[in-house]
Amino acid sequence: MNSSSKKINDSELELTIELGKEDLDGYVTMTEDKLSREVEVKGFRKGKVSKDAIRKEIGAARILEEALDLAMRDSLAKVVVAERLDVVDTTDLKIIENTPIKLLFSVKVTVFPVIKIGPLDSLKIKRKEISIEDSEIGDAIKSLRNSRASFSDSDDPIKKNDRVEVDYEVSCEGKTLEGGVSKNHPLVVGSNSFIPGFEDQLLGLKKDEEKRFSIEAPVDYYKKEIAGKQLDFVVKITRIQNVVLPELNDEFASSLGKFKDLAELRENVKAGLLAEKKDKEKQRARLEVLKTISEKFNIPAPEFMVKQQLEAMIKNFDGELHKSGLELGLYLAHINKTQDDLKNDWKGEAEKQVRILLALHGVSKENNIFADDKEVEEATAEVAKSYMADQRVDAKDINLDAVRDNIRMRIQNDKTLDWIERNCVE
Repeated sequence: MNSSSKKINDSELELTIELGKEDLDGYVTMTEDKLSREVEVKGFRKGKVSKDAIRKEIGAARILEEALDLAMRDSLAKVVVAERLDVVDTTDLKIIENTPIKLLFSVKVTVFPVIKIGPLDSLKIKRKEISIEDSEIGDAIKSLRNSRASFSDSDDPIKKNDRVEVDYEVSCEGKTLEGGVSKNHPLVVGSNSFIPGFEDQLLGLKKDEEKRFSIEAPVDYYKKEIAGKQLDFVVKITRIQNVVLPELNDEFASSLGKFKDLAELRENVKAGLLAEKKDKEKQRARLEVLKTISEKFNIPAPEFMVKQQLEAMIKNFDGELHKSGLELGLYLAHINKTQDDLKNDWKGEAEKQVRILLALHGVSKENNIFADDKEVEEATAEVAKSYMADQRVDAKDINLDAVRDNIRMRIQNDKTLDWIERNCVE
């Protein structure tokens, strides 16, 4: 095997790899050995299929196809190791020549920037003290009671804590808002689940009663396009229900699980809240360490990584909009912005996130923290098994190489975060 590299820019280079007949024959043999272990052929025990039977069962074309894929993946991995390349991504694979005696291909490789992290012995982040207040336990148990509540229809005027269903239409500056029309919208009056002030306007209304009113949206409202503006509502009450909460006693505690009494339920709730707070504090401390490292050692934010991060942020935001039944394009049109405008708004945050990711990567390299091949393969096999069990997933659509790479990175990051926890948090 021969290889050469050509620098494209500070973050990219082109690798060219050449394999001869002896190399290619070896990969064909490796592929046949692999298939003989995996493919089931009538008359042979699994894993004991002869190579002749494999060739007859699946054909030479498939063997050569898989051997080609293995040859490129394995030879590229060897060159990456030999050249000590810190690879972010590989793209633009081009097969220049492919014959029984020669394979010549090139691939563009994107590498991490050089990150120099000095000793972290003096870097210590203090853990915050964790405690659980009685009021927090009470709120959690209140949520449990609400989840077991029953409802009875009522003709009385709406009062706090009633469950109601309303038809409403909301407009701003004479125009109906996107998503501003709803029928039989459910809410509990006093839960503050709607825009501030809306639920107060419903108090005293009866079933089938209509009302028009206006509310000024808070200046810091999460929907920036209406923040600080007057919103005009037309509502009609379609249903009123009294909420009947279960009595808070030992019987209620037992109905939730294996709790002998209310005291045991409270202890369980307290333990759950404590575990949740501890986990949040652990994440906060780890992130604080990474932020400090990124600032102390001037970790860069390469433009190509910032662009990738922005694309990921847009994709995630689009996914969240879809959960609410919204489309990104319509949302952007409504706030009179483009994707490029969003990216400009979010660029500073994307740069911070990239620096933190690179700080994490730098700590991994500096301390030789890597994922073990065995644990990666075991985790990949489990994921593959779950995919195969899901009848909605076509095996042809599963990219095991991508799955394996993601698992390797996740394991490495988890190990690095554990190292940070042990060495930089006190």
